[in-house]
Amino acid sequence: MGRILLLCSMTVAWSAQAAVPLQFCYEDKELAPYYYGNSAEVRQQNPGATIEHVQQLVAAVPALELKLIRLPWKRCLASLATGDVDAVVGSYSTERAEFAVFPYRDGQPDPSRAFNLHHTCLVSRQDAPWQWTGEGFSGIDQLVVARPLGYAPLKSKFPQKFTMHYTSSSDMDLDLLEKGRIHAITRLCQIGDLKVSPAQISLRGLKILYPPLYDSRGYLIFSQKFYKQHQKLAELLWQQQIQNKGTEIYRRYLEE
Repeated sequence: MGRILLLCSMTVAWSAQAAVPLQFCYEDKELAPYYYGNSAEVRQQNPGATIEHVQQLVAAVPALELKLIRLPWKRCLASLATGDVDAVVGSYSTERAEFAVFPYRDGQPDPSRAFNLHHTCLVSRQDAPWQWTGEGFSGIDQLVVARPLGYAPLKSKFPQKFTMHYTSSSDMDLDLLEKGRIHAITRLCQIGDLKVSPAQISLRGLKILYPPLYDSRGYLIFSQKFYKQHQKLAELLWQQQIQNKGTEIYRRYLEE
């Protein structure tokens, strides 16, 4: 309780001062449901679930003023390293930890202060002749999976292999699967403990295969420059994420 009161008093004190700009960088290519639009333009309507989640978090801290910037993803990371942008959302890696700041606990990224925990599932046609068991596949030796450019390749820990087929958009993935040109695609299917079903999956007569193929935690990552200058504000944003994972925002985007 004392920690919460301290954070509230910090927020009130800062609200009387000029707002500190927080330059948040995200990819200039669409990555549904996280970001929408394929350009450097920041969309005012339906910008994506991640952007609305960031906006919600920053709005709760009057001492901060959010400034959104769209760049190719590698440029976002390079700009974070130089301090030209202040924050991104991304997964943890030792490489990124060398030039950016994550929320830590006992020397490891703190899962309680993660931006989100998302699970990804395979999606197939209803009449697929193969099965996913959670420990491998049956009825097929090699699975052709379509993913948009920019997604990491799938690495199989099973005897069967993944063959990647990269496309220019998530809609193209759906078209290829619906026509039977590939075996599967991947989609966000669970947020924390909540299973979600993207509307496009059911509308096209496709099916989500549980259990999830993998899960990933995203973190709000700060540049070393921003964290050094505004450590208390960064910690305040991380603290909010213990309770606010943006679940309803993501579910709304998926079910539209």
